[in-house]
Amino acid sequence: MAWQRKTPFGYMIQNGEIICHPQESGAVRDIFARYLRGESYSQIAGGMERLGIRYHQHTPQWNKHMVKRVLENERYLGAGGYPRLVEDRDFLAVRLRCESRTTYAPCPPDLAPVREKAVCAVCGARMKRDTKRHGRPRWHCQNPECRHSLYMEDELLLKQVEERVRRLAQMPLRFKAPAAAIPATDAVRIENELNLCFNRAELNPDYMKTLIFAAAAERYRELPDPAPRQKEVGRGWQAQENPLDGRALWAFFGEAVSAVRMGRKCLELELADHVAIQTREEESA
Repeated sequence: MAWQRKTPFGYMIQNGEIICHPQESGAVRDIFARYLRGESYSQIAGGMERLGIRYHQHTPQWNKHMVKRVLENERYLGAGGYPRLVEDRDFLAVRLRCESRTTYAPCPPDLAPVREKAVCAVCGARMKRDTKRHGRPRWHCQNPECRHSLYMEDELLLKQVEERVRRLAQMPLRFKAPAAAIPATDAVRIENELNLCFNRAELNPDYMKTLIFAAAAERYRELPDPAPRQKEVGRGWQAQENPLDGRALWAFFGEAVSAVRMGRKCLELELADHVAIQTREEESA
């Protein structure tokens, strides 16, 4: 059952006049002071219960909504014929702190590559960043059945990802060899023509020789270039001798990393071949 107060908390009516309640008015000032010291709504509510102060006479229980109503009530400034309980500077300081807790901080441009590849370490669904509710970066899983979430400052997340990317750059042998190329259209056409020649009643050796050499040339052109693996090996040595700068680091991140798996106890980089470069919480300490 929800009870409604006829008189705002902190006041009472005596002989038809609004006056300060002897106990509740002190509790109002205490609530403002506690909030400015950094206590949360729930902590303040618990403190009021321990002091035995009642918001409703029917129950000793407090909740964060009651505390919020007290902190937002402009009557405590002396408005509307109510006696002043709170100084202007304290009320303003509380208002500014409340606004800072709900201000949205956009995703920094440097973090955009990570955000695009962030997935949940629990279920693999996409992770989304927001700061609307708590005023600090919160990553939460988009899977409604998972609802995994974690708090991590942008600077810390960038630092941890960069550390893993630099480590990854020194382990080029983790990459798979290039997949076999799909035959080009010209190669297929040449081989089809060659097959038709073999099935003809009259063979043309010179023409068939030309087709054979042409088919071989096309197949040779399709062979995987060993250069990428050599390039990856060289990149590992280069990372050891000359650390990757910012642009090269994130270019390498975009090429090598398929997902950033985010969990409360770990942060993993998943490669295109599903190899995870894992670092637990204790490693980043």
